[in-house]
Amino acid sequence: MAMSPTIAEDGSDRSTRLRRALPALAMLAMLVVAAGFPLLRNTIFFYWDDTVGSTVPIWRRLAESVLDGRLPLLEPDMWRGGAFAAEASTGMFNPVMMLIAVAVYPLDNMALAMTIAKTLFLMLLALGVYFLARRYRVRPWIAAAVGAATPLATQTFYWDASSWTYSLMATAFLPWVWIALHRAVHSGGSLLWVVLAGYLCCSLGNPYGLLATGVLVIAFMIETAVIGKAKRAIGLAVSGASVLAMSMIVYLPLVLTSAVGWRSEAETYNDEFLSPNLSDLFGMSTPINEPWISSFGSSHLAIPAIYLAWFVLPLLPWLRWQELRGRGRTLTALAVFGAVYFLLVLGPSQIWMFRWPLRLVTCLWFPIMILWAILASAGLERTRVKLRAALSFGAIFLGGFIAWGDIPDNIGEIALGGLVVAVLVGLVVWRGVRDRFGIAALMLGTLAVLGLQLAYYPSMNGVTNYRFPTSQKELTERFAKYEGMTVQIANVTNVHGSDLHPGRAYQDMLFGSMYSTAGVETTTAYSGIGFTKLDNALCVVYQGSMCRDAWKALWLRPLDYQVPLADLLRVRTVVVQNSLVDTRKEDPPPGWRRAPEAESTDLVTVWKRVAPLPHPDGRVSHVSRGVTVDSDRMTGTVGERLNFKRDNGSGPASISFARLAWPGYVTKVNGQPVDWRTNESGLLVVDLPEGVTSGELEIDWKIPGLGLEVAAFAVGLLLAAGVGIVPAVLRRRRPASTSDGRVSDVDFEPDDSSPNGNGGRHSKDAVRARSESP
Repeated sequence: MAMSPTIAEDGSDRSTRLRRALPALAMLAMLVVAAGFPLLRNTIFFYWDDTVGSTVPIWRRLAESVLDGRLPLLEPDMWRGGAFAAEASTGMFNPVMMLIAVAVYPLDNMALAMTIAKTLFLMLLALGVYFLARRYRVRPWIAAAVGAATPLATQTFYWDASSWTYSLMATAFLPWVWIALHRAVHSGGSLLWVVLAGYLCCSLGNPYGLLATGVLVIAFMIETAVIGKAKRAIGLAVSGASVLAMSMIVYLPLVLTSAVGWRSEAETYNDEFLSPNLSDLFGMSTPINEPWISSFGSSHLAIPAIYLAWFVLPLLPWLRWQELRGRGRTLTALAVFGAVYFLLVLGPSQIWMFRWPLRLVTCLWFPIMILWAILASAGLERTRVKLRAALSFGAIFLGGFIAWGDIPDNIGEIALGGLVVAVLVGLVVWRGVRDRFGIAALMLGTLAVLGLQLAYYPSMNGVTNYRFPTSQKELTERFAKYEGMTVQIANVTNVHGSDLHPGRAYQDMLFGSMYSTAGVETTTAYSGIGFTKLDNALCVVYQGSMCRDAWKALWLRPLDYQVPLADLLRVRTVVVQNSLVDTRKEDPPPGWRRAPEAESTDLVTVWKRVAPLPHPDGRVSHVSRGVTVDSDRMTGTVGERLNFKRDNGSGPASISFARLAWPGYVTKVNGQPVDWRTNESGLLVVDLPEGVTSGELEIDWKIPGLGLEVAAFAVGLLLAAGVGIVPAVLRRRRPASTSDGRVSDVDFEPDDSSPNGNGGRHSKDAVRARSESP
């Protein structure tokens, strides 16, 4: 029976849409498979280093708080790791990140939750690269090939996806900023998309995302002048200003809080730490390569950190470079962005507050991949085959030789990696980059190389692998034995061998901010800014580890106090790592007892306070002579109210609190503002005013610089509205342009071979391909 025209047309439309979507769908499927590869040998590949020490606890607290109807700007119970607003890199002002954090929160398996979240961002990055390549008129399947390869570049996949979550997210949003800018300049796209994409990239709190967004805006402003559309630079500048203004609420609290922490340096120097050199970049297509770049506790990196994609350098001799003729002006932003990041990657190890140039290679890869895809879309050259083959072999050999020069012992693995690349290059050259078989070789070859790398590098080596338990419920049940405020005197570097296991050391200890997921209040927390006075008092490092002197410091009386630091912190439990400082034979401090053997083990000794602390509902920890506190209670998670009496209304009198004195506190006595100060241990102290003999002391907190930040955000919104409305009004006054700068979705075309030996450049297909170029 004949099909009706309507049904036939609908079926044809669906088939066309599916065919157009197929490259992107295949790319995303490949990313899901790639994300699953490392889990075959290492189920916690994405639950590693800073991710587990910092990101997981922050995400769990964020999701829990949002579901309770509040935004966790300051969490006093997390101490040095609880200044979420000041840390900046929490992403709490980024709606996409918050949505994902809330979505994965119901999963008790925290490793699984982070695997899902990071896979989503890898897919977001791949899609961004795909659509960015399409903006530059790259063929769909080649765009899919580079889109799949970019997230699997080692710095992104091994380091960012495994450990540095916020770097991964910033990298994932960056191509979308690029797309929005390109549309605005070349297709009259709304600048609102520039503001939206820019805000999503910058609001994560990763300063490298902010830097990259700024460089992109400037690069496209330069491109507008080059292509004769200089007036559009004004809109770009306003869009960039809008993003910057709205991002002040993310970054200004960090600046205004930096005085109390150690992340306040803003200098330029070079110590070669995580600083690649020019020769290292020749390893971008070498799968097995441990570059001699100084890293954490090592003279070289134990992963191929400079690897981008196996096909980039070896296929350069076969690309049609003449395709760039006439396109130079429209590639200005790409060239400017690439040049800036090329210089930054090779620059000093710290410039102002931006450190570790190796982190910047993820931005350098974008222009390299897009340029490669533009050239590959024209097909491969077939002339002077022997010379081109020799150059391809030379690129593979040079990368392998440099890798061998760094680590000679890896000769076998390097040779195998070079052989795999050589075979893949031969397959692509044989069939071309626009043939089904050639595209399959490009994409599946990327998976094959990843598999080879994972065989030799199953995890991100050279950084901390905590190996924490993955179940939040299990952690909560396991550490319910620690009552009240807990101080852990331990160092993660003292946990060795078989003790570094969920069923061994982590029965009694945790590091980073993982205690917060177990519901334990403690000074042990991960912080990117720290709190200098407390850190010095207890010799704490960034991930919460302490030195052996912390045990003695805990029982010393700070200046101007007649009680030990343990009392000022309202400590109820102390956990001491025996290998760090053995207290098993020491006499208990006054008012303390050693916990029974059921809690004290061969790894830790647990001490507990004998008598309960007064005012269990508040945080007051010490009052001056002649001052008494009748009641003390928390109001919410941050505020506090207490009623006090004073024997004499004259002379110095103060009340100290077991909370860090983060900037932003507001204190009032009987409704009148009073000053507060910080003691030598970093705790909040309020001096009672002269003449006041009784009353109520109120403690509240707000983000430092809140008024300025709210005003800046409002200005940013107004600027965004302006760049959205003004161009729309102007557009109504002139005919709409029909060109959007895209090419037709041609899936495959015969490309690289023809009887005339010129690579088919005079065939109808080649002419059509050239006619689609700008």
